[in-house]
Amino acid sequence: MVNIKYTQPALFDLKAIFDYISLDSKLRARHFIFELKESIKTLKNYPDYGRVIYPSKFNNIRQLLYKSYRIIYQFNEPVIYILTIHHQSRLIENIPVLKGYEK
Repeated sequence: MVNIKYTQPALFDLKAIFDYISLDSKLRARHFIFELKESIKTLKNYPDYGRVIYPSKFNNIRQLLYKSYRIIYQFNEPVIYILTIHHQSRLIENIPVLKGYEK
């Protein structure tokens, strides 16, 4: 089993998602974040579950989809680093956090 670590940008993303959803309902926001984190926990047993994205551009970067969000992570055994969590409508190429993970 591997460990999961959230990067600072990913923690900021979770807060932003929570804040946005909580404009309608704080209870719904807490539930959504809980479910999203539970989805991420499945990576502990199946770290290669996510699809590799742009293997020619990024070094071992994968994505896991949850509802309308994309969870971008890097698996460096024995740790999974959650790099960013963002809406699927955003283009991967335009995410500043990923610039540091280019080959």
